[in-house]
Amino acid sequence: MSSGRRPSTEALGTRDRAAAAADFAASSLESARRRLGGRARPPSARALGSLVEGTRRDAEPHAGVVLWASEHHCDVWFDDGVPRRVAADSIRPSPGPTPEPLVAVAADIRVFDALREGERVRWDRSIGVAEGYIAEKCRWGAIVVTEAGKVLAVGFRRLWPASVHTMA
Repeated sequence: MSSGRRPSTEALGTRDRAAAAADFAASSLESARRRLGGRARPPSARALGSLVEGTRRDAEPHAGVVLWASEHHCDVWFDDGVPRRVAADSIRPSPGPTPEPLVAVAADIRVFDALREGERVRWDRSIGVAEGYIAEKCRWGAIVVTEAGKVLAVGFRRLWPASVHTMA
């Protein structure tokens, strides 16, 4: 005896697999966001790339470069090559010149700061240079989409604009 309903053309479980795939993609994207310090909103409270002195656990002042700041905390790349999140009130502008190990970091974060969501970028990969566009800026890098549609998390030190406009 027929129920009068037409049989479904969708295989059993397809919706469950699609929902699981969407959940996985969302969790992967959220994981990438966390690895890159979280979404870059609101704008940093301090100038990215500025030289600061901060106190770490050893209670000694150390030179560093601002990667991101809010009124409560500051993400600083210190002279030992390790970025750390410290209390904003433990950081002060450094009067001296930028120490040599921090010059390239300061330049890289300033280039990254000038990039915008939707902008075409290039980045270093172990097999060469890749190109795509910034889908989302985070504090220490960006979520980028390749020409093939692959979504990647790329740190600020490996990103640069795909085209550079110069003024004569």
